[in-house]
Amino acid sequence: MSHKNKNHIILDLDHTLYNYDIAHNLAMEQVISFLKEKSNLSKEIVLKAFNTSRKRTHLDLLNTASSHNRLLYFQKTFESLEMNSIDNTLPCYELYWGTFLDNMTLFEGVSELFDKLKSQNRKICILTDLTAHIQFRKINKLGLENHIDFIVSSEEAGKEKPHPIMFYKALDKLKCTKEESVMIGDNWDKDILGAYNFGIEGIWINHKNENKELPLGAIAVSNFKEIINIL
Repeated sequence: MSHKNKNHIILDLDHTLYNYDIAHNLAMEQVISFLKEKSNLSKEIVLKAFNTSRKRTHLDLLNTASSHNRLLYFQKTFESLEMNSIDNTLPCYELYWGTFLDNMTLFEGVSELFDKLKSQNRKICILTDLTAHIQFRKINKLGLENHIDFIVSSEEAGKEKPHPIMFYKALDKLKCTKEESVMIGDNWDKDILGAYNFGIEGIWINHKNENKELPLGAIAVSNFKEIINIL
């Protein structure tokens, strides 16, 4: 079955549909300024405290959606700096995501791809790590809520990609077989190999022009304009 005959599309969100790094870096600039103002500490000390808190959270909550929760990162950061975490954590969290969401922009070709898929009545399921609340907000901010049929988050599944339960839940919502679907994503291990090991063919968005041996049925592209032609 060619990719043009795949009626059900499974899509990663972060780094795949938009430039995550730009939004994150701008958000972190605002957060660092906020923390510096609250603590009168240097940027280096604040950044070290944040990075240590992020790593601690990942270790404590390995392979769960909560391991990505910025609220926990900021809470632990304030605690490590011996500051009032109750008073400061939520404003910091809201500042981060407010800035992040304001600086999200779809990659070129994404809108055209969604328009094509919608015109052909092909179903789309977002398959994404991180907590459900913020992922829904991202979809709405990007203006994709009327193009996407379903979402499976790692918070809902209880596991992160490439765990097979993520792909199983996507197929269950789409009501289709592995052969009728295709996975599109940027992450080699989580999206492409994860899908392949589950029996789903993939389209790898190779942003960094990496040299990888593609698994059977997988295709590598550099942008969404190529995907439009493939699908």
